[in-house]
Amino acid sequence: MSHRPLFSLLAALCLICSNASAQSPKTSRYFEDALKRYASKDLEGAAVQVRNALQEDRKFLPAHLLLGKVSLESGNPGAAEAALQEALALGASRTEVVLPLGKAMMALGQQLKLVDDPALRLEGLPNDVLAQLILIHAAARIDLGDERKALALIEQARGLAPGDPQVWLAEVPLHLRAQAFDAAQRASERALQLKPNDSDALYSLASVFHAKGQLDAALSHYDRALAQAPEHLEALVARAGIALDRKNLGRARADIDLARKKSPKDPRADYLSALISEAEGNRAASLAAMRRVTELLGSAPAEFLRFRPQVLMLGGLAHYALNEPGKARPYLESVVKLQPRNPSAKLLAQILMREGEVENGVQMLETYLRQVPQDFQAAALLASAHSTQGRHTKAVQLMEQALRSKDSAELHSVLGLSMLRMGKIDTAQQELERAWKSQPGHTATGVSLTMLYLRSKQLTKALPVAKSLVQAQPQQASLHHLLGMVLAAQSDAAGARSSFERALKLDPKLHEATMSLARLEARTGNPAAALSRLEALHRTEEKLVEPLLELASLQMRLDRIDQAERWLERAITVAAPKDLRPGLALIDLRLKRNDAAKAMEAAKALLAKGPDDPLALMAYARTLMANGQMSAAKTYLVQTGRHLPFNADAYAEIAGLQIQVGDLAGAVFTLSKVLEQQPKHADALTLMASAEIDRGGITEAAKYLSTLMEVRPKQARTHLLAAELSMAKRLPEQALASLRKAHELQPSTATVMRLMLHPGAAAQASSRQLAESWLRSRPKDHTVRLALAESLAAQGQLAPSRSHYEQLLQARPNDAQLLNNLAQVRLRQSEVSEALQLAEKAVKAAPQMPLVLDTYAWILHHKGENEKALGLLRDARLRAPDHAEIRFHLAAVLHKLGRSAEAKTEVSAALAAPAGLESVKEAQALMQALK
Repeated sequence: MSHRPLFSLLAALCLICSNASAQSPKTSRYFEDALKRYASKDLEGAAVQVRNALQEDRKFLPAHLLLGKVSLESGNPGAAEAALQEALALGASRTEVVLPLGKAMMALGQQLKLVDDPALRLEGLPNDVLAQLILIHAAARIDLGDERKALALIEQARGLAPGDPQVWLAEVPLHLRAQAFDAAQRASERALQLKPNDSDALYSLASVFHAKGQLDAALSHYDRALAQAPEHLEALVARAGIALDRKNLGRARADIDLARKKSPKDPRADYLSALISEAEGNRAASLAAMRRVTELLGSAPAEFLRFRPQVLMLGGLAHYALNEPGKARPYLESVVKLQPRNPSAKLLAQILMREGEVENGVQMLETYLRQVPQDFQAAALLASAHSTQGRHTKAVQLMEQALRSKDSAELHSVLGLSMLRMGKIDTAQQELERAWKSQPGHTATGVSLTMLYLRSKQLTKALPVAKSLVQAQPQQASLHHLLGMVLAAQSDAAGARSSFERALKLDPKLHEATMSLARLEARTGNPAAALSRLEALHRTEEKLVEPLLELASLQMRLDRIDQAERWLERAITVAAPKDLRPGLALIDLRLKRNDAAKAMEAAKALLAKGPDDPLALMAYARTLMANGQMSAAKTYLVQTGRHLPFNADAYAEIAGLQIQVGDLAGAVFTLSKVLEQQPKHADALTLMASAEIDRGGITEAAKYLSTLMEVRPKQARTHLLAAELSMAKRLPEQALASLRKAHELQPSTATVMRLMLHPGAAAQASSRQLAESWLRSRPKDHTVRLALAESLAAQGQLAPSRSHYEQLLQARPNDAQLLNNLAQVRLRQSEVSEALQLAEKAVKAAPQMPLVLDTYAWILHHKGENEKALGLLRDARLRAPDHAEIRFHLAAVLHKLGRSAEAKTEVSAALAAPAGLESVKEAQALMQALK
């Protein structure tokens, strides 16, 4: 077992909680048998056994992953996707899941979802997996009509896997769609050169000959493809089509029967059967087959059909043959939308004109451009709509274009609000000030400008605008409330109270004013009055969320955490379906009290309410981080950035989280957006310098730090960053001086921690003394105590380390990290039974943390319970496939169970892991034993 703790609070490394635990012997037996059956291509038997395993344990991650692969290969992409998504939700590594998941989504027609799905993003994967995933993305882009992007992706895949014929076959559909037959042929032939008997390459070349009208050559290559793969569905259908064209009806029907056996629900077989029956003069049979085509397509999900122009065309043709032009029309419209050059456009135009839509029919056959006239008011409304949806650039372009023709206060106001939402504070302020100067009585402009001044703490500018609004409309309660907010920000409690009370007199139901009064009372030392006011409001407005949120916030400030949680839980029950505020607050509360498991429950519930809401996504990412699920958190942070309209502070927060999960490239990208708009944004400068240091960009980091020294010279964080840069330059004495300066300026947990982490025996000895002194005056500083416990354990001082861990557990008895680390200490003290009890409690508290599972399994291995340990280690390995120690432990257990081949694979991976392996000697010895 490693002597280094598996967790570090500084890195926030704890992992996601659910209900997984040690597998029963029956679960393991079923699963291992399923693996054997899958390896021998017994898909039906594998499916039965893996489902048996899941009946025993619904949370057994390896079984979900195997079920996904079995379902996909059995032709059930819907079941495959469900199983693979469950595997991801349980914590499976993306490396294990992306390829079958991508194939399942393509089979289900989920191309749009696929290209934007964070789980299928093109980063963070081994090259062999990445190349295949890129080709899946390219195929999706082809279906979506984005040919340029598809070609770029194919070239990228080709650079990663130049010897794979698929990197050439992938471009053939693009060339065929553009009728570039020579290019399609060259690509197919290149694939055949790489793999002469590849059935897909033979089929591809045959399809090129088929499209060129060279039917003999096409038929020859279809025959060769089917000789290699007798059940190649596409080749069977295509060969049947040629046979039908040549009036060889017997051959065509034979191939169709094989195709129907291979894929009973493929409508192409019935459509070709209809054509054969028509050729045989059997009109009734032909119409019956056409009806089967429409029934099959009518029962298919819309997503399945959306990107299948050939299948959609069959639907249109079949309905047209059945004299149902109205039903044929939507199929053909979908085809033309996907492929404007498709000949279905001619049939669709005929249907349109037949139904009296002559002009639409003409438009279908012609290319034309329609100019949409714009008036300034409409432009302003459109820009506002774009801005509220996050399309700020589009809104700004519309307003700037309008303002070139007409100067208008309303247009300047909309432009300013759009700039504000983009995070361009200075430009937004200029536009709003210009609008206010032009039309000082414009309420929307004045309110927006006042709120901007409040946000940027320009209180002397906010006050005259707010007063002007009140003077212009003295009976408007909301404006008195706005003035009260400005006065409260200026610490004019009496003036603020007067304004709030005036607002309530004008409108007793202006609940915002009641809550502002409660905040004012709490701030001025009367929390009892604040609670009383809020509780009274809640009694009269039980369904109102805001008083409940204020009550929870006030109870938090009074350190009444349990009461705050109850108010938030009540707020969730009364909140509207799209109101995420109570859920967000509950997550924050539970994270602050280090209850990661319950925070995850709240985060999952919140994400179900707002799956695309950036705040929900960010909260879920933070919760994943608190549970140690860093890879999954990285995915959700990327998704957050995609959905979040630009805001400098919010983007900086995302970047900080990206750094914590190790996504440095993503953090730099996010921060560059912030600094492009606000070059002296202090938080962004701090994070960018930190990210560049981590990436090895010492020169760039120094530039950012230099600017930061101008902006925040007396902030401890600035000097902590200077210490990081000095260490990167290998100047430890300068780093130590910066750390001491930081602690001198702002002594804190962070400065103590950094001094403790500084290398060098003398520095470490003094920093440990500092930590012990710090804890004597601040015994509840769990962060420092944890760091001290870890430091002592690393030095082999197990008794004092154990003492600190036990003190921490008194305050946090169900903390998986503490239980896990103490279990390691007890194991190193040869107290195996005690270590096992602690590990069992850790698994119960956090049953999906791979390192917790690893600790538990390794202790079981020490007790000789290797069968029980195996399932746990398989689970942990799927969650953290790059963790060398886990793979070594799995290899050791497999070796003990006599599974030498698999053990050799795992120990080889452990020794080759880029992060390195602590148990190197033990792993090398195991490798020698396996040779």
